[in-house]
Amino acid sequence: MKKIFFSIIAAAAVFAGCNREVIEQQGSGSLAIDLTCKSDLHEVETKATDDEIINNLVIDIQRPYDNWTVKYNPFSSIRGKVVELGSGDYILTASSPVKEDAAFDQPIYEGKKDFRILTGQVTTVDVICSITNVKVTVNLSSNFVNELAHYTVTVSNGKGTLMWNKNAQDDDFKPVAIDGMTYYTGYSTGWFTVAPLSVTIDGHRAIDNTSASATTYIENVKPADHHILNIDAKVTGQLGDVDENGNVIKEPISITISHEVNAIDQTVVVPGFNETPVPGDDPSEGGDDNGDEPSQGGGDPVDPAPADVPYVIWEANPTFAPMNIDDNLNADLVIMVPEKVKTFKVLVDSEQLSPTIAALCSYADEYTSGPAEMDLIGDATLVENLGGMGLGLPLGDEILGHDEVPFSLSALIPMINLYQPAPGTEHRFTLQVTDEKDNTLEQLIIFVTI
Repeated sequence: MKKIFFSIIAAAAVFAGCNREVIEQQGSGSLAIDLTCKSDLHEVETKATDDEIINNLVIDIQRPYDNWTVKYNPFSSIRGKVVELGSGDYILTASSPVKEDAAFDQPIYEGKKDFRILTGQVTTVDVICSITNVKVTVNLSSNFVNELAHYTVTVSNGKGTLMWNKNAQDDDFKPVAIDGMTYYTGYSTGWFTVAPLSVTIDGHRAIDNTSASATTYIENVKPADHHILNIDAKVTGQLGDVDENGNVIKEPISITISHEVNAIDQTVVVPGFNETPVPGDDPSEGGDDNGDEPSQGGGDPVDPAPADVPYVIWEANPTFAPMNIDDNLNADLVIMVPEKVKTFKVLVDSEQLSPTIAALCSYADEYTSGPAEMDLIGDATLVENLGGMGLGLPLGDEILGHDEVPFSLSALIPMINLYQPAPGTEHRFTLQVTDEKDNTLEQLIIFVTI
């Protein structure tokens, strides 16, 4: 984290050549304030230089026992001077002059430290001033920009709201090249005081001006977090397909919103929407802090953390990006469960494959439509039926109580092509694993028909 260090040095050596501001003369000590900026600990994008940030900070010195205070606003008004203070205990607070709940390019710094002035003695105090608000960056995929003619991205913390627009009058996004591909990022970064964030996208499709929207929420927000919003839209192709009644079909646009925060990759997916990778800033970890949301395909490589909870290794696809169903398909995974497997389920959401999977399960008679659940330990009917099919899936005692489970979908997934689904059809598999300490893993894996 980038921190601003305030060195408050009371030393006779600095008195010579310095101006003095005398606060109290009798029984006093001397205080010289020297502010320096250390810039290698936090990536902060701001239009102000470090020196400008320092000069504009507000310095408050308070003596608690009698509520005596003195303020320097801005710090540049006292910079280079020596201050003499009466002996006693003090609190120094350094902070940014403007603290709006939501503003562009406005990091808020603040630090506080107790110190004591002794008569005729030298005192040295270091105050660390850290960022107290939350940074938000908006990135758009080229699919999103091509699919939507105009749009607005709105972020709010319930106290303030910021908007990034693309319309006839405004274009708040600039193209950037990342790994040979073009993405679009906001010219300005948003800064919000700490509170849960809501993210809303509203737009209209270029092809027919129909509306498209998505909303999600980010609950786990901490000071100095940098939330990188990666926004994508699934390309729906040309209109004009006709259903069995002769009606023109208009596919709804699919928008996804994912976010990364510092070194932790957290993904929030609008229900029913599809995700396509947009590169972030830092390598990240799969899943959110509580493991409540499935880890989504298409980000940075997913590293297991912490070490005592279940995680997935997919060497052929470490980013868990959507994988095409072709002759080179490699869906060989390893499920690592340090605290031993208690339950192991796979939720299959595929229009073509789900009914077939459900027919093998104990609930086959009750199944009508929708995703099918494969309980590879607890469903004896499914275990028996799969055991004779030669698909190479681990079953029953091959999973229960193990800390490492080879799990391959390489034989099962190509069978989807037997149903001849339309190109671009997605088939979603969510691994749901619980260990003996009730730690849970949910990992989404997406396969796409080509």
